[in-house]
Amino acid sequence: MEEHPCIRIGHLKTFDHLILGIADLHLKKQFRTLTRSTLEPVAMNAWDQVCESLLNKEIDGAFIPAPLAMDLFASGLDIRLLMFTHRSGSVILKSKISGVKNIAEFNGKTVLVPSELSIQNMFLHKLLSSAELSFGTYDNLTVDVAREVVPPYLMAEMAADDDDHDIAGFAVEEPFGSEAEKKGAATKVCTTGSLWKNHPGCVFVLKTPFLENYPEAVKEIISLFVQTAQFIEENKNDELLSMAHLFLGQDKDIVRHILFETDLTFGKTLLVPDFEALNIIQAYMSGPMGVMNSKIDLNRLIDRSFIIATLLEKAH
Repeated sequence: MEEHPCIRIGHLKTFDHLILGIADLHLKKQFRTLTRSTLEPVAMNAWDQVCESLLNKEIDGAFIPAPLAMDLFASGLDIRLLMFTHRSGSVILKSKISGVKNIAEFNGKTVLVPSELSIQNMFLHKLLSSAELSFGTYDNLTVDVAREVVPPYLMAEMAADDDDHDIAGFAVEEPFGSEAEKKGAATKVCTTGSLWKNHPGCVFVLKTPFLENYPEAVKEIISLFVQTAQFIEENKNDELLSMAHLFLGQDKDIVRHILFETDLTFGKTLLVPDFEALNIIQAYMSGPMGVMNSKIDLNRLIDRSFIIATLLEKAH
C-alpha cells in the first residue's frame, strides 16, 4: 500500500470549488503543507465528465453537486460525502435576446441547466412551479418549459447566439452567471440564496476504499480544506482576489464582484453536512421533480466524523 497517496479530485473551475483551487495554490506556494498525501485537482468542463471519471476510477473523489452525489451512491458507487464545499452562490438569469420580461414568459421556451441532478435545476423547477408552469426534459412535448443540460461555461455563449430566441434563460454556478451579465447576454432574475438562504450546492465526496486505506491522509486533507475556507472568509482582499483569478481564469472585475458582493459563503461550520437540508433536496427531486429514481439512507452516504474532528481540534 502506498504510504503517501496522491489524492486526485475532480472539479469544475467554479466558485463552488474555490476551496480546492485556493488550497492547491497554497500548497504550491508552500503556504501550507501536506505530510500524509499529495493533492492533484483535476479540472473538467462538465458534470458528466466528472461522473465518468469517478466511475472509471480515474479520480479518487470530486467536488460535485449534492443531488448528483446522492444519485451516484444510489446507483451503487461506493463513496462517502465528507463535507459541503460552499453555501449559496448560484444565479437564475433571463436571456436578453429572448425578450422575456418575467418568469411567466418562460412559457413555451427552453432553459439551460448544468445537470438534471443539480441544485440549479431544483431551484428553476421551484420558481417555474410558483408561476404554474410545468418543467421537464427537452424531449417531453407536454411541458410548458423544456430544460436542456449544457456545460456551465457554454451557457452565456448559447444564449447570446440564440437566433430563434428559444432560450428564455438559465440557472448556473458563478462565475458563469456574472460573466453572462457582463457580456450583456443575460440579466439576473434572482440568486438561489434569495430563495433558500445558505443552501448547500456542491459537496466533497471520496471513494470509500480510499478513505478506509488512508484515514490519516483524509483527515489531513479535510483539515486543509477547513483552513482554506477560513482563509477565504477572513481575507477578502487583493491577495485572495489574485488567487481566485488565477484559479478561475476569469475577468478580475467579475471575480471581485462575486468574492465581495454576493451571498456565496465558505463559513467553516456551514461546511458540515446537514442531514435535514439534504433530505429536503432528496425529497423534492425524487418527489415533485421525479429526477431521482430512488431515495437513499443518508446515514450510509454521509461521514461527518472528519470535519467535526477538525473543527473540534481547531476550537482548542
